[in-house]
Amino acid sequence: MANIHALMLDALDDSGHKALLIADENCLDLPFPALGHQVCVLSNRVDVAAKASEAGLTTFFSDFDFSPFCDNQALQPQRVVYRLSKEKPVVHHIANRVSELLPEGGDFIFWGAKQEGVKTFAKTLGQRFGCSPHMEKHGANYQVRLQKNGGALGAPLDDKNYSQLREIGAIGDKPVYSKPGVFGWDKMDSGSALLGQFLPEFFSRHCPLRADCAPALLDLGCGYGYLSLVAAPLNHFTITATDNCAAALLACTKNFAAHTIDGTVIAADCADTISAKFDVILCNPPFHQGFQQDRALSEKFLSATKRLLAADGRALFVVNQFVPLETLAAGKFRKIATPVNNGSFKLVVLGH
Repeated sequence: MANIHALMLDALDDSGHKALLIADENCLDLPFPALGHQVCVLSNRVDVAAKASEAGLTTFFSDFDFSPFCDNQALQPQRVVYRLSKEKPVVHHIANRVSELLPEGGDFIFWGAKQEGVKTFAKTLGQRFGCSPHMEKHGANYQVRLQKNGGALGAPLDDKNYSQLREIGAIGDKPVYSKPGVFGWDKMDSGSALLGQFLPEFFSRHCPLRADCAPALLDLGCGYGYLSLVAAPLNHFTITATDNCAAALLACTKNFAAHTIDGTVIAADCADTISAKFDVILCNPPFHQGFQQDRALSEKFLSATKRLLAADGRALFVVNQFVPLETLAAGKFRKIATPVNNGSFKLVVLGH
């Protein structure tokens, strides 16, 4: 990863013109202060956008919406730099937009490893740009350069209608919406479904709720809001949902409207801008940062839960059974129980 970051810095420093860095979760550790003032940043992640903004860079946080650069000639880049994302629809959406955005002579430089499909992307993105890719190998990674040469663009790549929210299922008689760019966007996640099925027992045995008030519930790392949607009918909760992914926030907001949930959806890095206390915290935390597994993510979500959970509140996590959540939680919570472990996922209840 560090090698790719060094190459990205070199490409941005060497552009000699306005450059655009497309930064997703793979760029969280990029040294943004080292970038020149001519670099703009477009990110779909709150935490990445915050780091770029703090470094004094012109930064846009969105679900990879390129309209600010299309609508303002002063922002149009001569070079676009990108580290491949995990999802093919995301890569194709970005390539489609960049091929339209760049002026003649502008170039698009991206990096990835062989197992991440970089060679295939070099071919298909080259067809979209109407040029032959120039590829260089750097250790385990490849750098690919496409130059817009004034020829006709190839057919748009299949991005699964990236920008469109679409119905992927239903809860009760109401639709559930999602889109590419959201983790597990096209299905009901098995772990989240397990947590949802356990909620009645959770509220009866582990987290009894007072009947004279509306308990405050936090959906931490909400994705498209599935946990909020299954919890909402069980009580008159005051629901807050938070995520750091722009696509997830769009989908969650749509689902709250479809299910008439008067909840609050907040863009935040693991609830870092939230200070309220919650009676209930529900969480299906990520354990990957970009292409890499990252144990620190579990610890980050546990720390946020410790800070935000009310004194007599309870948190319910679902994680892959190999994640040592109980061990990681031991230094933060007095009450730890694992009521369900089906061999694939486990549910962990936490309390102060």
